[in-house]
Amino acid sequence: MNWRSALGSLSTSLAFLTRIPLPSSLFRDHIAASSAAWGFPVVGLLIGFAQALAVGLLVALGLHPVVIAVLVMGGSIMLTGALHEDGLGDVADSLGGSTRERKRAIMKDSRLGTFGVLALVLMAAIKLGFLMSLAGGFQWSLALGVLVGASVVSRALMTVVWAVLPAASTEGLGSERPSLVIGLIALAIGCAVLVALVPLAPVVVLVGALVAVITAVAFALFARWQYGGVTGDVCGATQMLTELAFYGAALSLMS
Repeated sequence: MNWRSALGSLSTSLAFLTRIPLPSSLFRDHIAASSAAWGFPVVGLLIGFAQALAVGLLVALGLHPVVIAVLVMGGSIMLTGALHEDGLGDVADSLGGSTRERKRAIMKDSRLGTFGVLALVLMAAIKLGFLMSLAGGFQWSLALGVLVGASVVSRALMTVVWAVLPAASTEGLGSERPSLVIGLIALAIGCAVLVALVPLAPVVVLVGALVAVITAVAFALFARWQYGGVTGDVCGATQMLTELAFYGAALSLMS
């Protein structure tokens, strides 16, 4: 891979996972998201660092932890376009289906049901609780270790699940799966970043990553059983659930 294709892949990953405007010249090679997925953890690094920086700056301004949590979470949603939250909501709604076909049809429905709303409310409660706790006793090392770690690990695991599971259907994002090599590269990048973060908060980072991996494996098995494989919504839900698992473990240890 030369520098031009690497830059194109990173640009595609950034455009796919965020709403950051980029010049069209970066996309002249027309690299598919499935081929650029190795760069997802790199985008996660940028997102996590932006979150940590935002928390630190708002703490320095003297804002209340509740206000900080709401602003940082709201900013993160705007930055990513609620891409993964949408997947989590759709997967939760699909639990009401009685067959694989019905479950996949529910996930394609743009309307949000009761299960989806409740899943997003619970997700928001965990994230807000974690961010409030983080802001209340702010430490740069802990903020960087957890926010960057959760963001990178969750997107690396999402890529691995996308690469490993079979496609649940012949349509949609799930049908354009990355190769196993791309999944392994994403995992390697995630592990490298994690190793760099361990000195910042050793126990919290390692336990958070372990819980995230266990969550990813469990959800991948669930997706294989319930849907027959991976879909775009399954990818989004994988990122959300593993990130929440990381936050939950960190919050428990911080308490």
